[in-house]
Amino acid sequence: MASQKQQLKDALIEEEISSIDTIVDGYKTYQVVRAALEMGLFEWLDNHDGPASREEVVKALSMKGMFSRSFFQTLAEQGLIIAEKGREGRISNTGLATRLLVQKSPTYQGNWILHIADTHSEWSSLKKVLVEPAGNNPDLPAVMAPGLFKSLGERSLRGELQEVTKIITAWDGFSSAKKLLDIGGAHGLYAIAACQQNSQLHAVIFDKPEVIGLTKEYIRAYGMEDRISVVGGDISQDKPGEGYDIVIVSHLLYQFRRDLPSIFEKVSSILNPKGLFISNHWFCGPVCGEGSTGIRELDLAFHSGGHPLCHPEKVAEEMTRYGLTVTKKTTAPSNFGISHIHVAEKVSLGEIPQIHNMKESCGCHSCH
Repeated sequence: MASQKQQLKDALIEEEISSIDTIVDGYKTYQVVRAALEMGLFEWLDNHDGPASREEVVKALSMKGMFSRSFFQTLAEQGLIIAEKGREGRISNTGLATRLLVQKSPTYQGNWILHIADTHSEWSSLKKVLVEPAGNNPDLPAVMAPGLFKSLGERSLRGELQEVTKIITAWDGFSSAKKLLDIGGAHGLYAIAACQQNSQLHAVIFDKPEVIGLTKEYIRAYGMEDRISVVGGDISQDKPGEGYDIVIVSHLLYQFRRDLPSIFEKVSSILNPKGLFISNHWFCGPVCGEGSTGIRELDLAFHSGGHPLCHPEKVAEEMTRYGLTVTKKTTAPSNFGISHIHVAEKVSLGEIPQIHNMKESCGCHSCH
């Protein structure tokens, strides 16, 4: 006997679906902002002489007029444009859009917004990332996509670059420093910011050969070609020169988490006596995922090779074993949560304090 079907008149969907609606509306809002960036709306408004009529904007961007009113209304509701009502209503960027969504702004954030929906973003192909074996994704590019590369630079402006620059410039030896090395520096913004504060400082950006072409674009954009050079290589195999007064490593050590001693030993060997070493990385909490959202934890996993580092105090101990004595531990905000900064100075081997092993584990597989 066939089971009796439920009466449709009784199949009510009540207010409980509101949370689902919020999720879907968030996706739609993102797509509106994405489309505005891709069409160049914020750029066009910034270049226009004063507010423009809705008709002018529609014509300039080849938009369909029947969608324009609600499209502009959505952007206005997000605080990104000012849109007066009516066909002749004037449209202009808000200060927020001018600062964050116009490319000439030093705080532009458009690339990381767009990268989320890029073909090679983990978020645009999440199922594949979750279920396919590591290293088995034929769609991943052999060379880092320019959008991802630029997004890494934009994300550093969320507080990390400013904090690291503040630490470097406050260091007693900064005014006399001559050479800086940024290992895995990619966009090179940390080195650029430091060189802007010391006209005698020269820097080397050391990263994989396939990304150094993009690095040079940043160096040219900031007019630093005569003071910043780029060297291709792999820090696990190559030695990027020596005699550095300052060495920076930011969000690179995740892939070397099982071999940190060799990295710190190499850093110590290329750093001048009393030189400055700065490490800037994400760490898991006392229990992985504690005090964070699932979305943030996924982002951290995507951008830290599967897992952040564990135990800031243990990493500090490993540095000390190789003459890198930690003088300060602090944190900086990032769009993936708090990043931990270790500040160390190189001392002679005879000055290295006695270190005692720490056995506790945070309970994650990466600690074992």
